[in-house]
Amino acid sequence: MIGWNFPLNNDGEVDGFSNAGIETFRGNPWESLAREIIQNSLDAGLPGSERPVEVHFKLQYLPVDIFPDKDSFIEILNLCLDFWMDNAKTKKFFEKALNVMKLPKIPVLMISDYNTTGLTGSDEDHGTNWHNLIKSVGASDKSPGAGGSYGIGKHAPFACSQIRTVFYGTKDITGKTAFQGVSKLVTHRNKNGETTQGTGYYGVVKRNQPIFDYSKIDKFFYRNKIGTDIFIMGFNKGDNWELRIIKSVLENFFVAIKEDRLVVKVENTVINSLSLPDLLDEYINSDDNCLSGKYYKALVSPEKHYFYEDDFEGLGRIELYILPERDYPKRVAMVRNTGMKIYDKGHFRTPMKFAGVMIAKGSKMNEFLRSLEPPSHDDWQPERYEENPDYAQRILKKLNTWINEKVRSISFTNDFEELDIEGISQYLPDDLDEIPITSEVGKSEGERTLPKKVEIVDILPRNVQIITAAGSEAAAADEGNKGALLINRTRDNDSGGGNPYPEESEINEGNENGGSIPDQRGGTPTTSEKPINLKKIRIYCLSSDLGIYNVSFEPDLDGKGFLYVNIVGEVGREPAPIKSAVYKGSGERINIVQTGKIGPVKFKAEVRQTLVITLNDSLRCALEVSANEN
Repeated sequence: MIGWNFPLNNDGEVDGFSNAGIETFRGNPWESLAREIIQNSLDAGLPGSERPVEVHFKLQYLPVDIFPDKDSFIEILNLCLDFWMDNAKTKKFFEKALNVMKLPKIPVLMISDYNTTGLTGSDEDHGTNWHNLIKSVGASDKSPGAGGSYGIGKHAPFACSQIRTVFYGTKDITGKTAFQGVSKLVTHRNKNGETTQGTGYYGVVKRNQPIFDYSKIDKFFYRNKIGTDIFIMGFNKGDNWELRIIKSVLENFFVAIKEDRLVVKVENTVINSLSLPDLLDEYINSDDNCLSGKYYKALVSPEKHYFYEDDFEGLGRIELYILPERDYPKRVAMVRNTGMKIYDKGHFRTPMKFAGVMIAKGSKMNEFLRSLEPPSHDDWQPERYEENPDYAQRILKKLNTWINEKVRSISFTNDFEELDIEGISQYLPDDLDEIPITSEVGKSEGERTLPKKVEIVDILPRNVQIITAAGSEAAAADEGNKGALLINRTRDNDSGGGNPYPEESEINEGNENGGSIPDQRGGTPTTSEKPINLKKIRIYCLSSDLGIYNVSFEPDLDGKGFLYVNIVGEVGREPAPIKSAVYKGSGERINIVQTGKIGPVKFKAEVRQTLVITLNDSLRCALEVSANEN
């Protein structure tokens, strides 16, 4: 006999509405669904196959009359409602469930995987993949390198069902087919007045067995290819279910997708290694809460830093990819060999901004880390290692130390950050914003030392901004030119009133924005060049031994032009002998046109730009910069 059956509880424990497994995923049902389903499909990938696992999500509508044993199921819903009539939460759920069953067509999310083994062992009673999915609670028999280890993930589809009912169909690698339904409801009294368990099954009623003969089910549920189908009945679409699943896939499986181990199709959107960059740009990069776009760049950028250990603490290979960028979050995605991100590691003390990816490749390392994960698979917790929690704590500490050391080993020229504490910036001068804080630079700049005795001398204020920079050696210099150098001057009396410095009007005569200043030794730019006013110029020396300077500024207009750099002394100025110039962050090289002149540089109005300039000689000096439009 085929139909619905809720086993008797023999006057034992009563199952209420708040199922612990389902509640685990109710906070983020669609995101959790994607994580759990895809993880299980990756675990079931065909051994030795070079083809990626495919997982398809497709919303369909099932005519209610095709719902397996519909009348019996509606009767069970009514019995549940009667039994729990005094519980407002439970009553509300079953009233909504009955309304779903009154629809002419029921929304069904069909999730199908391909290039997998299917659910094996459907004709056995215990310990098989089929049995663990359909009938076991808190059990998992996966291999050490697999994703899940608690058997909790099977509840994620039920959290997305308005009637808490899911059907499973499979054709495994041996050719066996099987089909069965599971409904996680509540304890109730059946039509014979007997108290039941909360979980019931659709299939062969005797011993709650699956249906092996597909001719006895509707064609809607047929499975012809090897793999598994999951049918979430009464699917709760919510708002933008497609978007949420796509973003969950991109956030959690970018490594597996990038490595061609996974392809996901959500309705008509195909996510594979070729479409991944465009989809990250479309769905992720504009969302500050999503980091996978930055992690992906850390994996593929030619500017990345790559580290590895072949046998980390005797547990196998680990790999680390780091990409420094000015606006990056200082986070590392912690990934096991399944290709799914477990969590985002933070708490880095280096001021360098970056994004990174750590991948545990070794089989022993994966088995160890898997044992530390909670049911949600979003952390590594040493106390979960029952054999020896202290050992687990030591391994995790060494792993974190290794990552931190590799991050700090990256060139100190990237080692800076800006701190903007709300409300305090109005009391500090602008040129403190980018003071370097690395130990090497700090010592050379007098940081972290006892304050020196300062002699206070009254002097007339000047309005020339002279400042300095950070850098790395990059482009080769083009020697041999005597071009003029420009200095940017800004007025200090923007609030109005007369000019307190008479000499300024003489210096800037004919140029209200403080344009070019003829240099007696280097000449002047041509008259066809239009001055570009630079604001918030900040320059400081990072290494006098290497002649490295950091230069930042904000142009007042868009365009292309050239920067002019002077060394300023007591008796005049001269073109700076520049060895190399690069954009900080990207490392893109800037051409050296002549001594003291670099470009063309792209200017963007009101946007801070930062360059790294290296001089030919070891030199500590005062620099000044200005710009002209090309």
